[in-house]
Amino acid sequence: MKLRTWIGLALLAISGPLWASEPASVYLRCTMTPEQYAKAMAAPPSSALAYSDWQAWFDSKGPSGLGPVDVEWLRDYSAARSLQALVQLWLGAGGTSGYDPQSGSWQFALLEFTDNYGEMIQLLAPLRGVASYCEPESGSFLFIYSYFWGNGDNAYLTLDKQRSQFAPGPTPAQRTEADAALKLLMESSAD
Repeated sequence: MKLRTWIGLALLAISGPLWASEPASVYLRCTMTPEQYAKAMAAPPSSALAYSDWQAWFDSKGPSGLGPVDVEWLRDYSAARSLQALVQLWLGAGGTSGYDPQSGSWQFALLEFTDNYGEMIQLLAPLRGVASYCEPESGSFLFIYSYFWGNGDNAYLTLDKQRSQFAPGPTPAQRTEADAALKLLMESSAD
């Protein structure tokens, strides 16, 4: 059973469901030097408890928000010792992770991630940690959205100010970049 299934079951058992309408896709691009990339991958995954803006994110979802963030959603269920180990756990079928030393770009993508917001926190938290390694003003970002279904955006974070920050949404160029990467991933998965 994949990690995301175990986390989803644990979160469901603890707090009940909190779902988006369909499984969302994930796309991240972080521009960094090869040395920074190596440090980011070797670093322990960031904890959700390191960030205080989860409730504001939940409150931004719809007219009445998603309700309170359950403290259990902020626990680390992965036991991964490094970001690289965690990324490998999440990849499975329909995912990719790669660093291009020529462009200095790390891209991470999942075609079908989850529809559970508590489970989204479990991946958002460690991925937010890469912000301290991203080049300032590089346009680095993390985007969870309904690529397949077109049901909207779940989370968008900027990563290029040495910290992660929730923001209203990607630029048109960032959305096009994410769409193109996920399309390529979908086509390569079909082969």
